Amino acid sequence: MDENFRRTVILIAEHDDEGTIGFVLTRPVDIEIQGLISAFPKLKTRVGYGGPVGQDSVHYVHKLGDELKESLPITDGLWWSGDFDQLISMVDLGKVKTSDILFFIGYSGWSPGQLDEEIKAGSWIVSSVTVKEVLNDDPKEMWKSSLKPINSNFKVISEMPDSDLYN
Repeated sequence: MDENFRRTVILIAEHDDEGTIGFVLTRPVDIEIQGLISAFPKLKTRVGYGGPVGQDSVHYVHKLGDELKESLPITDGLWWSGDFDQLISMVDLGKVKTSDILFFIGYSGWSPGQLDEEIKAGSWIVSSVTVKEVLNDDPKEMWKSSLKPINSNFKVISEMPDSDLYN
């Protein structure tokens, strides 16, 4: 029921004994990265609302891998963060394509054990997404498409209008 997470898909970037960090994949914002970081070189890329925590911070996931120093692996073919100055240089040199990176304003965070408890309570549905889905140009249908393959009950829920689910 939390408006921050209603009908969202969250990419979990880190989950360990210290807590969990993730990014909302399904809430694009109407701003270019240069509107957040004026010194960032021109690159037409998607910016999303990552979550309610750290709204004064910008994060990014990418498929640049080890080419970008200090990148943290999330899954095969997808990394989080990295050396920002090097990223700017790589963009300037044309080594980064729009489809390689996704920026977020803020992030979603859970204290140690909190997300595990919420999953046990049924607050979250655990699924997997591909790198292609994460870096998809149109995240608006991601919530629906991620539910359909799980089982027929979720397929029905995915087709219900938002107002029917929460009234």
